[in-house]
Amino acid sequence: MNYWARARGNLADFTGTSLLRFQLILCGIALAVSALFWLTQGAPNFVSTLMFTLVVGNFTNASLAIAAPLFSKRRFPMDWIVYLALLVPIGAFGSLLSTLLLLAVYGHKGPRIEWIVANIEVGTLFSLLAGISIFAVGSTRDRLEARNRQLQNEVQLGAVKLQAQEAELQTAHEIQAHLLPAEIPQIARFQISCAWQPAQSVGGDYFDVLAFNPRQVAICLADVSGKGISAALLMANLQAAFRAFALEDVTPGSLCGKLNRALCSNIGSGKFVTLFYGVLDNERLTFHYENAGHSCPLLLRGGDVMTMQEGGTVLGIFADAQYQDRSIQLVAGDCLILTTDGVTEAANGSEEEFGEERLTASAFSARTQGANAIRSRILEDVTRFCNGKFQDDASLIVITVDG
Repeated sequence: MNYWARARGNLADFTGTSLLRFQLILCGIALAVSALFWLTQGAPNFVSTLMFTLVVGNFTNASLAIAAPLFSKRRFPMDWIVYLALLVPIGAFGSLLSTLLLLAVYGHKGPRIEWIVANIEVGTLFSLLAGISIFAVGSTRDRLEARNRQLQNEVQLGAVKLQAQEAELQTAHEIQAHLLPAEIPQIARFQISCAWQPAQSVGGDYFDVLAFNPRQVAICLADVSGKGISAALLMANLQAAFRAFALEDVTPGSLCGKLNRALCSNIGSGKFVTLFYGVLDNERLTFHYENAGHSCPLLLRGGDVMTMQEGGTVLGIFADAQYQDRSIQLVAGDCLILTTDGVTEAANGSEEEFGEERLTASAFSARTQGANAIRSRILEDVTRFCNGKFQDDASLIVITVDG
């Protein structure tokens, strides 16, 4: 039983259809031949035509299916050459068997040799036409199936690689998140609130808050050029350097100079870092800072908005760049807003940017509720504005001065 099932399977694979459907196709061919014969020469013997067609067709099909290993593994055109070399004698022999069967069943009047030769010629022609058609269809089917298998393998391989990359990105995201402060240090008379929204799983934004003592706290916000893994690696390098240089007795200008020289000796070509660094003092209500090419902070005082535009150049390009110590006097009720350009440049579907006007409007709308409320309102408004589709990493630090 297994042998016959396997044989039927081999025949079905070769013809591209089931054994029963193949018999129906042969019957259809016999019917078509009989109709043609009836139109040209008169009423034919349909039973003999059917017997001839079934024997020739099945013998040719079975023989070629058995011989398939001789040509199926070869490349074009050798597969066709071997196939045709087998098809002609197989078709002729099948035609001879059919003719002998018809002689045994019906007999024949007249010159038998001529009749036999004529039947062999017709049967061979039929075998050639049918065999070439079957092989052409089968070859095309096999190529398509092989291509489909290749595509499926490529899709599966791509899916595996994508899953691995996603896992790596998730791990990188977790590592990068641990480089940022888990808790924001606070000192008297100030409220400090921070947010980080990478455009991808990992990004190049970096912020930090360091409490030097009960009187002073340092604020850092930086943006590494680029996105993705390369930006995240540079961000990690920046974080290590910043933590090493940010000491209580190091002024903002001096810190930026140290970071710039360190980055210039290690950073890749075309890469740079923008950074804002400042130190809050709750006794003198001062803010000492330096801006190394970063987005200008905004100072909300009363109903006015001041842009802190002074600063030096970006880090990592010019090793001899000079940075200064700058200072501003704060008063109760002031609100400082530091962002990366991912906030103000977040765009909606019409490519319109969020901008500083919407940023300050969001801050003013939650002004009396403290730093955390201001930060939340800004993030809600910018996320709604761009429909959550951030094109660049977005980070935010809000500092309010209590009365």
